[in-house]
Amino acid sequence: MSFKKITQCRKPHGSEGVETIKRMNKNHQEISEFAFECIDIGENDKILDIGCGGGVNIEKFLKITQNNVDGLDYSEVSVKETIKRNQKSVDNKRCRVIKANVSAMPIKDEEYDLVSAFETIYFWPDIENTFREVSRIIKKTGQFMIAQGTDGNHPDDEKWLASVEGMSVYTAPQLEKYLKNAGFRSVKSYVKENDYILVVIAQK
Repeated sequence: MSFKKITQCRKPHGSEGVETIKRMNKNHQEISEFAFECIDIGENDKILDIGCGGGVNIEKFLKITQNNVDGLDYSEVSVKETIKRNQKSVDNKRCRVIKANVSAMPIKDEEYDLVSAFETIYFWPDIENTFREVSRIIKKTGQFMIAQGTDGNHPDDEKWLASVEGMSVYTAPQLEKYLKNAGFRSVKSYVKENDYILVVIAQK
């Protein structure tokens, strides 16, 4: 017996996509909170959030740094929702939201101090080469932060992989290998106590 895989997680679209983004904003809150505990953000850091979804994390970053915080997503619905949530900063030119694919970003080399990816690398194609593309846009002293709800050992991983279209799950050692192969010089991993939430911070 076959069943239809969930597609909205990979690329929210249509009215159902808007509802999916609203659920993500709520359900990913704990992951976001832990990630912000793990990362040091400078008050002048220029930041890009890849797979920005509904723009919640952009909103948080804007309260920490005095510099620009941009977003990138290949979902038109996500781009619109991010702009809507951060409209004042968009109007003030402190936030730019780009509709593009992470594998080929229309961004110049060494543009950002920090790049973040919350609950999104599950769907990135050719992940090692995509990490190289991320490295390209990060300054020489910059950071790349990955935050996800599983460290690859969650008891529900197999269920998610079977039900969500295009999803892959990675462990911390796997991510460290891919990131170092992509040119990052050091990688640190953090798992939330009594949980499976994983945050990986790579230094260029």
